[in-house]
Amino acid sequence: MRRIRNLLAILIVIIATAGAAKADTLDTLAAGGAGGWLNTEQPVTRAQMEGRLILLDFWTYGCVNCMQIIPDLEALEHQFGDKLLIIGVHSAKFKGEQGSRRILAAAQRFGLKHPVINDSDFAIWKSMAVNAWPTQVLLGADGQEIARYTGEGHRAEIAAAIDKNIGSVKTTTPAPVLAKNAKETSPLWFPARIVKAGGMFYIADSGHDRIIGITADGKITAVIGAGVRGLKDGDFKTAQFNAPRGMDVQGDIMLVADTGNHALREVNLKTGQVTTLAGDGTRGSDYTVQDKKAGDVQLASPWDVKFDPDPAHHRAVIAMAGLHQLWSYDLVKNTLSVIAGSGYEGLSDGVANDAKLAQPSALSFGKDGTLYFADAESSAIRALKGEEVTTLIGTGLFDFGLVDGKYPTALLQHAQGLAVRENKIYIADTYNNAMRVYDLVAQELSTLKGRGEPFAEPGDILADENAVYIVDTNNHVIKKRDSVTDKITTLMLTR
Repeated sequence: MRRIRNLLAILIVIIATAGAAKADTLDTLAAGGAGGWLNTEQPVTRAQMEGRLILLDFWTYGCVNCMQIIPDLEALEHQFGDKLLIIGVHSAKFKGEQGSRRILAAAQRFGLKHPVINDSDFAIWKSMAVNAWPTQVLLGADGQEIARYTGEGHRAEIAAAIDKNIGSVKTTTPAPVLAKNAKETSPLWFPARIVKAGGMFYIADSGHDRIIGITADGKITAVIGAGVRGLKDGDFKTAQFNAPRGMDVQGDIMLVADTGNHALREVNLKTGQVTTLAGDGTRGSDYTVQDKKAGDVQLASPWDVKFDPDPAHHRAVIAMAGLHQLWSYDLVKNTLSVIAGSGYEGLSDGVANDAKLAQPSALSFGKDGTLYFADAESSAIRALKGEEVTTLIGTGLFDFGLVDGKYPTALLQHAQGLAVRENKIYIADTYNNAMRVYDLVAQELSTLKGRGEPFAEPGDILADENAVYIVDTNNHVIKKRDSVTDKITTLMLTR
C-alpha cells in the first residue's frame, strides 16, 4: 500500500511539473520578452497561443542563414493556416540589432507574416537552452516542446512533425493581426544600393522589388521591374525581382544581385529587357563551383556584384553572402567559379580559397585592381589581391563597435556598404548608423562627420567627385553629403 502511495505521489509531482512547464513557456512568451511584441496590432495573448501548434523561430536579423529560411516559414504558414502560430523570437547578436524599432523594420523588410518578440536580454533564448541562429522549436497544442531544429533546410521535417500533431489543435480564438506599414505610399522602401552610370543614378529599391533610375536632381526616369515579388524575365514593366541589392553597369548592361531570388540577373538598358543569367529561385549549397555554366548553378543570397575594371579579366565578381564566398562570372564563357572563401564562416586570411569569410556584402575595386569587400558578420573590411586575402579592419565574428584608429583597435559594426575613391575607402557602417573612412595610405579608420539628420542603418555609400551619397535604408531615402560644407540633405524624388 505504501508503494502505491509513493507511486501516486511521484505521479502527482510529474503532472504538476508538466503543468508548470506549460505555464512557464506560454506565460514567458505572452509577456513579450524584454522588448515586447512587434509586427502585430496587439500583444499576443496566452489564449491565442493555447490550443495551437507554435513554431518558435529564434533569429537575429543580420544573419543571412536566418534570412534564407524565411521562405520555409512562409510556406508553413500557408500550408497550416491558423492551426499553426509562428512566433519570431529575436535574440540579437549585435548591439545595433537590439532596438525594437530596428527589429520591426527588419521584420517589415523581410515581409514576415507573423508576430515577433524582442528577446534582447536572451531570457527566452536561455530558458529554452537555444545556442545557435537560426533555431526553430515546435511546441504542441499543450505548450510542450515536440522537436527542435538548428540551421537551414528543415522545412520537410517540420511539416511532417506538424502533420503528426495537427489533430491535437483545438482553438476558436482568432489569430493575431499583423501591423500595417507604409510600403505603398513611400517612393522608396528599404533601398539597398546605389550606383552611378552615364550621369544617371540607379537605386536598388529592395522593398519594392525593383530598380529605379534617377537624375542628379532626383527625377525618376526609369523603373525596372513590376514591383511584384517574383522571378520573371521580360521587359521593364513585367519583369519581377525579389529584394534586389547589388548592381553594376558597364555600357548598356547592368548586372543585378537578385538576393531574394538567389539569382544573377542582366538588365539591358538599351533594349529594355531583363534576363536571368544564373539561379532558379532556390538556395544553392555548392561551395566548389569551378567553370560551371551559369544557367546550371544555384546561388545563395548574392549580395553585390561588380564588373572587374581590367578588361583582360572579362569578368564580374559576386559577393555570395549565403555561402561566405566570392565568386566570379565569366562574361565571355558565361560560367561561374569560386575565387575566395572556403565556405566556412569566420575571419582568417591567407590563400584565397582557404580563407574564411563572413557574409561578404559589398564590393569595390581599387586603382591597382585590388578587390575590397565588406565582410558584414565579422564587421570587417578585407581585400583580395591576386590569390591572397588580407584584413584591414576587423578581428572576429563577435568583435564590433564604433572605434577609430588602426588595426586591430579600430572597430565597425556590421558594415554593409563601401566604395573606393582615390586612396580612401568610404564605408556605410550600417549598425553604427555612421559614415566611416579608411585611409589606405595611413591605414587608419575615422568617422566621417556630417551636419544633418541621423541615419538609420545606411546600407550603401557612393563617393562622387563633390559629394557622398548614402543609402539611408531604414529611413527609406537617399541622402547627399556635400564634401565642402559637410551638410547632409535628403534627395527628394519626383516622377
